[in-house]
Amino acid sequence: MPLARRSRNSQKPKQWTKHQTPVITRRLNDSPKGYPNVAAFLDSDEGFTIYRRFGYLQSRLLLSKQEELRRLEVKLERLELIVSTKDENAFCSRDIRGEFAKEHAEVLNEIETKFHSYAKLLTTAQQMMAFTKPAEADRQNVGRYIWNRKPLVRVEASWIQHRDDLITIRAGREHAWLDGVVECILQACHCKLIDVIFRSKVQDNTPGTNPIHEIYYTPSRISKLTNGILTFMILALLVVPIYILYHMVHDIGTRKAYMTCIGTLLIFTLAFSSILSIFTKARRHEIFAAAAAYCAVLVVFLGNVGKDG
Repeated sequence: MPLARRSRNSQKPKQWTKHQTPVITRRLNDSPKGYPNVAAFLDSDEGFTIYRRFGYLQSRLLLSKQEELRRLEVKLERLELIVSTKDENAFCSRDIRGEFAKEHAEVLNEIETKFHSYAKLLTTAQQMMAFTKPAEADRQNVGRYIWNRKPLVRVEASWIQHRDDLITIRAGREHAWLDGVVECILQACHCKLIDVIFRSKVQDNTPGTNPIHEIYYTPSRISKLTNGILTFMILALLVVPIYILYHMVHDIGTRKAYMTCIGTLLIFTLAFSSILSIFTKARRHEIFAAAAAYCAVLVVFLGNVGKDG
């Protein structure tokens, strides 16, 4: 059996040492072509855990069960109307007596069964809606993998094309789209140095495929880079306006300089609010409060510099 087709369990375990426990990593080549290979690929990265939610089928089933309950509701109302017409005190007690007692109990039992099924489906649909949509970059990566290696027949591989019906079980990150942008830039500027920095040694490309279309970086390293970018942006939003305000007031000190300082406050406060709305999931009142605090810090600094001058 070729090495590329051996299962992970058939591989010889790595030698343990006293101070280090070896890591066993599932390689894509170790899984047979087809669904096993696709499953291994989707499991290789949290961003690739993309599946369909079947929103149309959810709506179709909910509408069907809703109509079943509506008909049972009408049936119950008619039955109770007939019973109350013959005996207006029939429903004064929970236990109904008479010729319609058995039928009434059967209708209630059927309604209970149907309603439990409807409520369960409704709750499941709500939970499915709570899943986040995958990043377009991740969807494209999965699509390129399926297109290049063709592990599935065309009809069964078309699920990745239903963009509006896809969800990811990955925990949502506030700036996941920035990871995708960074990854696209790294792929466009791909070189050996980028490979060394942003790809781990355990990542594998199957021989015989075009590496240009299958370049996948280690998510943790991409995340560190994006965190560094965000940290730099935060520092820039604090240092740059303070430097400008200090220079305008301390070195120039004219009325025109003060007007420029006010414009600087507005521009950087707007930039701060934009970054909050783009990179975080903050609500409107939270963005407003944070922007007000940021502007207050700059105003206090401006006032202190003005007094010193």
